[in-house]
Amino acid sequence: MLQQTQVERVVTAYASFIAAYPGFERLAGVARADVVRAWKGLGYNMRAVRLHELAQHVVARHDGALPSDADKLRALPGIGPYTAAAIRAFAFEIDDVAVDVNLRRVVHRLRFGLEHPPKANAKEIDAAARELLPQGRAHDWNSAMMDLGATICVARAPKCMQCPVRVACAAAPHGEAEIARTSQAHLAAKRRSPQAQLPFRQTRRYVRGRILDELRALEGGTVVPPADLVARIELPHGYSFDEIVDGMERDGLVVRDPGGIRLR
Repeated sequence: MLQQTQVERVVTAYASFIAAYPGFERLAGVARADVVRAWKGLGYNMRAVRLHELAQHVVARHDGALPSDADKLRALPGIGPYTAAAIRAFAFEIDDVAVDVNLRRVVHRLRFGLEHPPKANAKEIDAAARELLPQGRAHDWNSAMMDLGATICVARAPKCMQCPVRVACAAAPHGEAEIARTSQAHLAAKRRSPQAQLPFRQTRRYVRGRILDELRALEGGTVVPPADLVARIELPHGYSFDEIVDGMERDGLVVRDPGGIRLR
């Protein structure tokens, strides 16, 4: 839930979700439509689909217990290297590093200096992060590094004078202004996708969310004619409703029935 979603939006939803689905067996045993409904307000609805699939895999292949082995975790739906490392560090307190964007930036500045232009590649940064990890403190260390990157060692306006590790930082001698200048120049030069340049209400993601919200509000199994959905969501100009629904069906979010569309 916390991936690309603010904590304040997650807190209430998390409590409700855990109350409804306290274990993998319960989550695996319900219809996907119920899980998608419970995900309302969190966005990135494919995470709900993958979580439901993950629960089914855990029940079927691991007797309902989430494995702690990195390879077994990464074999589960929706779990890549970062999520596997985060689960190991936070849930199992195993010495692993969950290298997200913030943590990668902090480690690069700390060990290698200005990150733009980069002085180290992803492999070297990951290796440096593992060297920095204090044995037996994975939970605390990952949390602290993520917080440092989110609040002090930020991309656009770092607060070096407030940083508790500035005396050991390779980038700090360049000064806050130079660190900020190189980061801002890099961000300005990055090409954004056409969708990312649109106002949110004109994006495909917004349209998909509106379709799901309309379907979520109905009783389980209710089928809605496509024309009714198009009228309710006010499809922006330039979009094909059928193309969007086709994508949602491929993603396992909805199903086409003879009479229309319903949650899967």
